[in-house]
Amino acid sequence: RDFCCLRDFLEQDDDYLDRVVREGVREQIEIEVYAPLRGVVSRLLVNGWRHDDMEIHFKMKELRKRPQSLFRIPEDKQSPSEWRSVASILNEGVGMSTLPCAKLRAIVDAAREITRVFGLEHKLGSSVDGKDGKDLGADDFLPIFIYCVVRAEMERPCALCVLLRTLCEPNNRIGEIGYYLATFEAAIAHIQEIDLTADRDLQLGWTS
Repeated sequence: RDFCCLRDFLEQDDDYLDRVVREGVREQIEIEVYAPLRGVVSRLLVNGWRHDDMEIHFKMKELRKRPQSLFRIPEDKQSPSEWRSVASILNEGVGMSTLPCAKLRAIVDAAREITRVFGLEHKLGSSVDGKDGKDLGADDFLPIFIYCVVRAEMERPCALCVLLRTLCEPNNRIGEIGYYLATFEAAIAHIQEIDLTADRDLQLGWTS
């Protein structure tokens, strides 16, 4: 009876059980191996990427003062709530979680939250023909994600990228987790490339 809720997932997705088992084993390994060594790993990462993190923290502090429009988010895609729930997931799930696998899951959760918030705030599907032109495309997603990363106030984001890239399970690199990890890394890279000396009234410049 306790496993009845899994029946629908197992019938619809043959790989579901394999993923659940693999993720459970991975989490237990990180508890047993990574957690005791976390202090040592953290010191190495902090020392190795200290200057990068100091620079990006300065940029993020300044960027948090700027509106969504300067992040190249079109007016019809901007969030009245300023994507606060997404930033909260990134701050708590990615920035404060202990295990790398939990941080990776939080990145995926944050990405899904962007879609959820956009749908709620823009009432997708409310038009008669379903073609209201407000779908959130791939080109719209990255600027929004960058904005959310800036507002998440995560500590040592550069060192965090190295940690997650190094410890991400190879099987996950080609799936949803790998895709959004790459998006997270791209967001950090774009923030590093932003020129704060540009006119504050102009859209932020970065290479796409």
